[in-house]
Amino acid sequence: MKLHEKIRQIRKEKGLSLIELEKRLVNIFGKKALRYNSLYRIEKGLREARVSSLSQFCIGLGISLKELIEGTEEEEFPLVDFIKKSSRVSQYVYSEKAYAQLLTKEKQPFLAQRLVLEPEGKTKIEQDPLEIGKFEKWVYGLKGKVTCVVGQNRYVLGKDDSLCFESNIPHYFENNTAQKASCIIIQNPKHM
Repeated sequence: MKLHEKIRQIRKEKGLSLIELEKRLVNIFGKKALRYNSLYRIEKGLREARVSSLSQFCIGLGISLKELIEGTEEEEFPLVDFIKKSSRVSQYVYSEKAYAQLLTKEKQPFLAQRLVLEPEGKTKIEQDPLEIGKFEKWVYGLKGKVTCVVGQNRYVLGKDDSLCFESNIPHYFENNTAQKASCIIIQNPKHM
């Protein structure tokens, strides 16, 4: 059974409509309560529920998170995924001067990676397929200067600089300095 199906099943067993559940959550959480549209989308499986959303469902339905997840596909995959640096093994090598360490596991709906560029290191040109959907990348500078070339534009990211763009546009990353550079790249949704 999928988690969203179990949420709907428990709500119905408790004799609550979505409107009644929404009212209950508003009484408890005020302005931060999940609203009807969000409740509906989560129950229908149209939207992934965050841990904070699941917490509201549990409080509103008077059950524990363990009870909610028990017997669902999500029971096999914990809500918290802790990955120690020493256990990271996935890596993508562009060249001897450019490689990316994957920071998330395969089951995640997004992809996070740490890109390392040696001096004169460069990735290949990437472009996520437009026919599949809209993809976005968020880049955060960690060390040195990473040049992000998106379409015809060049952006130089230093430490703590960030950039967000639709990754359906052709793009690549390079290091034009004499020092090693690195950044974090998060792609949503994941596409490899």
